[in-house]
Amino acid sequence: MDVRRFCNSVCAGNDAESRNAGHCSLPDESDFADVPAGQWYSDAVAWAAKHNIVSGYGDGRFGPEDTITREQMAVILYRFAVEQGLDVSRKGTLQEFTDHQKISPWALDAMAWAKGTGLISGRTAEQIAPGESATRAETAAILMRFCAFAGK
Repeated sequence: MDVRRFCNSVCAGNDAESRNAGHCSLPDESDFADVPAGQWYSDAVAWAAKHNIVSGYGDGRFGPEDTITREQMAVILYRFAVEQGLDVSRKGTLQEFTDHQKISPWALDAMAWAKGTGLISGRTAEQIAPGESATRAETAAILMRFCAFAGK
């Protein structure tokens, strides 16, 4: 799944009722150089950036055509949970995975939270595959688990 589709799905309640409830109030436009206004995903990316849910690559790019990694998805959901006032204190252990050292430092807390809440499990019993692209099936399962976690 590419990043723009994922961000659009995080704010899927982007209808008038959700906006009026303050869930997805939309900013004018994104500050990312590679997210032009008027694209089907522009509002969702701008909203997520405004709420510190996404931050791009740190060089002014968001990467809307890039696929999303498992650790990026964990970070986005973690930041969204924080933004929504959900409890993010539950953490799981990552050392059981032989590739745990491949988790980026900026994703450690989010991956531990996603593991601890059952959102993300290992791709295998030995590997959590943090830098690997999330498949569509993994994305659907993680989003379903997140909705259950959030009480939706």
